[in-house]
Amino acid sequence: MLFRRVLSFGAAVMTALSCGFSVMAEEEEEEPIKFKYDKSMVVSDKDKVGYTFSFDKDDWQKYIKLTPDSKKAGLSIESTTKAAYQGATLKVYADNSSDIGDAQNQCWMATDATGANLYPDATEDDKVITMGLEIDAKDLGVTTFDGAMVVFTYRFDEDGVNSLMGNSVYAFTAKDDYSDASDCKVIKKNTTTDDNIKQFRDAMINAPLKGNTTKIIIEIPVQKSYSGEIMSIDNLDICLQGDAGYIKNLDGYNESATPKETVEELEITGKGGSNAAAGDESTADSEDKKPSTAVIIIVVVAGSLVFAGIVVFFVVKKNKFL
Repeated sequence: MLFRRVLSFGAAVMTALSCGFSVMAEEEEEEPIKFKYDKSMVVSDKDKVGYTFSFDKDDWQKYIKLTPDSKKAGLSIESTTKAAYQGATLKVYADNSSDIGDAQNQCWMATDATGANLYPDATEDDKVITMGLEIDAKDLGVTTFDGAMVVFTYRFDEDGVNSLMGNSVYAFTAKDDYSDASDCKVIKKNTTTDDNIKQFRDAMINAPLKGNTTKIIIEIPVQKSYSGEIMSIDNLDICLQGDAGYIKNLDGYNESATPKETVEELEITGKGGSNAAAGDESTADSEDKKPSTAVIIIVVVAGSLVFAGIVVFFVVKKNKFL
């Protein structure tokens, strides 16, 4: 009888151990993408001329594309000198004949004029569509955008902005499946002190150092029926992590064109950055101090075996004196 009890307990321990390692496997982080870049695609700060994308010629079309879901709102993009910021500017248009009911990528962040969430029941795990612009790392000779800093100049169209979910655009870095890999920069309509309709503004996002980010996304979530211009974008710059440098100008730069005055609004979001090595080190230290799943499992199993030994000891003692 004692042998059967011990054998049964051993089987239970093995089952728990098996389940524990299964959980550990599920909780393991995905393998990080090693940062590599094509040196012919980058320049140092001292050699830098213009921005990564200035939209002054047509070569930007090789690198900046619309996401597949953009066709739902008939999004289109073109470079034009009309009402431009500097030289030529990228204009985003919509041709949407009916309201779009699909939840869009950053819907859990969308708020109305009072600050109330437009989708209070939405979570980051919901299946959503992503409309807007995307830039793929491999097109720029980079394995990952981790640690990169992205800056661009923008201005909303006065009517077009009202067709957007939460009257906002959402800029973030993401993985290949468009899942958000960084804290998102919410660029919301503003007609007061930070007017971004009559005034061009600057926005910044920082990609996390360990996010396996392979895309830069500027989500333009058209939801209302609307046909016309949505917004203007210009002088988009990409600075890589560490001392790797900047992605060089890839579409021509009109140095003689005078930019319109902007009031800078550089907001850093995300968990890393091109100069965030110290922050990354402290993060790594804090992670090392946390007990791993494997250690927890070993402690639990060891405790279980000690408990089993105590039970066996008392059973043997009990049978001896019976």
